[in-house]
Amino acid sequence: MDARNTLRQHIIVGIFSLILVLIFRFLMGIQWSTSFGRVSFILLSLVLLIGPLMRIVNPIHISSPLENPWSWRGELGIWFTITALIHFFIILSGRPFSELIKIGGSGYGLANFIGLVALIWAILIALTSYGKAIVFLGIESWKWIQNFTYVIFYLVSAHFIYFQFFSTYGDVGPDWFGYTAVVMAIAIVILQLTAFIKTVSKNREKQV
Repeated sequence: MDARNTLRQHIIVGIFSLILVLIFRFLMGIQWSTSFGRVSFILLSLVLLIGPLMRIVNPIHISSPLENPWSWRGELGIWFTITALIHFFIILSGRPFSELIKIGGSGYGLANFIGLVALIWAILIALTSYGKAIVFLGIESWKWIQNFTYVIFYLVSAHFIYFQFFSTYGDVGPDWFGYTAVVMAIAIVILQLTAFIKTVSKNREKQV
């Protein structure tokens, strides 16, 4: 994520997130908890798509911060955490926490536990995405914590893949979003590998 967050970009991302939630809920008839969960996955995917894409494309001329995709990663990441928290609290309402993460049986509790671990990491990263936190931690420590965004993505992917493809809880079987999310996850992994290969290639050229 980027180290600078602006009110204008927070408002834009917040409105964008709310519109997506309302589309899922009222136009597609999806439950509130699932709507917030899907929006959180979309926001997280955008965070992880921007990084490798910018390394691959490497744009030279950017006239303003609003035109720079890098500058949106902090806001997207924070709103991912907010929507994921809302998703969690809706799921938690009306049932005991111990039942939610009970390990065993169909794997429902394990999938929720994986999602909870991802959420805790997301909260930690969101809390360290501000200037004062960066000054306190130091830039190297801050970057190390931010790198766990990738771990969060893989945990979240495992969480939604279970509920889409393996769960016997609620509606059985994946829908269009499940397949779309899998394609997005694969695209992110491919972009990460491509960006890594390009970085290694550049470093080797400098050494020659």
